[in-house]
Amino acid sequence: MLPAAGVALVLALPSQGGGQVPKHPEPIPCRWVLPSRISTRRQQHAESPPEEPHMSSPAVASSSSMSLGIPLPPHDTSPPSSTEALSPRSIIEADSDPSDGLDSCGTSTKSVNQSIFDFIRENGRTYHRYQAGSYPFPNDQVPEHPAHCPDPAAVRLPDPLLTRVPQYENERLDLQYEILKVLFKGRNFFAPLRDPARILDIGTGTGKWAIEMGNIFPAAEVTGTDLSPIQPEWVPNNVKFVIDDANEEDWMLDPLDYVHTRVLHGCFEDFREIIARAFRNLKPGGWMESQEYMPTVYCDDGTMSQDYAFAEWTQTQDRAAMAVGKPLRIANKLKRWYEQAGFVDVHEEVFKLPINSWPRDPQWKMLGRFNETNLLDGLQAFSLQLFQKGLSWTADEIEVYLVNVRRALSDRNVHAYHKIYVVWGRKPEENELGVPSHPAQHLV
Repeated sequence: MLPAAGVALVLALPSQGGGQVPKHPEPIPCRWVLPSRISTRRQQHAESPPEEPHMSSPAVASSSSMSLGIPLPPHDTSPPSSTEALSPRSIIEADSDPSDGLDSCGTSTKSVNQSIFDFIRENGRTYHRYQAGSYPFPNDQVPEHPAHCPDPAAVRLPDPLLTRVPQYENERLDLQYEILKVLFKGRNFFAPLRDPARILDIGTGTGKWAIEMGNIFPAAEVTGTDLSPIQPEWVPNNVKFVIDDANEEDWMLDPLDYVHTRVLHGCFEDFREIIARAFRNLKPGGWMESQEYMPTVYCDDGTMSQDYAFAEWTQTQDRAAMAVGKPLRIANKLKRWYEQAGFVDVHEEVFKLPINSWPRDPQWKMLGRFNETNLLDGLQAFSLQLFQKGLSWTADEIEVYLVNVRRALSDRNVHAYHKIYVVWGRKPEENELGVPSHPAQHLV
């Protein structure tokens, strides 16, 4: 499904945790943990992971099953600051050639571990069983022996038949991880971490970020929480995954040094509550960081018309999300919400991400090309439950509607992009002044 899946690129970057690449913790079979409050109200049995999973070597057990073929600049270990290439005020130069100019890539046959819960099946997709309905997006995994491996060209070209191509959300999440890794120039985090002992990744998804952090900080205990047990078969021995809902008042965790969230817009009724809980669970001096897409579609040169179908889709998605009480447009509010919660030293970085391969610069072109694939593969997932529950659309109505959205998304004559917001802040030390302010009653 993903043309990026067969492209191999080792992210040969110095560790963010120090000057030398750390020794990877020994991989162990992944075990999903149910907190006591959950296990008492939900009795389900986990399937054991395979005895002999196929791995090239333990040293790469935590590596991504696929990576992007984009040359990365040397990793910058200096304090983060906006550069011209990444500044929201900078202009990405468009390519005058309307053709893509990039070859299609092979598809992935890498399978992920079998689920331990009986997922809900709806509209040909699977959704989490625990706290069913609280996360409106699917969690499908690539079958070990897919019945149909789509032609990469089917993903490249906007066509109504694209809706018949099998969609695997977990592969898309892996691709999204790699896109952000390249966009952030190899950074997994921006907060100035110094040997954190306990790290929490809320909404860990496939667990790639948590696993990589376990390798960067081998002395840290890294916990990833999610509603779906969809992580790899083998993980570093300092990484664990917990089936849990961040909406719970009690996170049942020891005091934390670092809390991380990424692309969780549309997951919570009020993300300020998550920020407040993170603040309470952090040690004095601990850090929280959020990395979020802003769904708004931007254009700097007037090539996007008012009736641009992809921009209209984002507005329709926003109406549907508001109707079900799960706001999407939170990224540009995070800095203010952090400060209201009591965080100090709050920083914000904003990155531009092209929606397709319209830029002239080869690296931006390739990054946009993979982001186009990410969005094409995600459109159905981003629409089905939200449009059905929020707007009362049928599945057929949604599929017909998405045909023009896909066509618009792949139109390289429109020089559109998204903004990615990265916000991080520190909980004050006990002798510091940092008093939470009372948040507004509405999302403004």
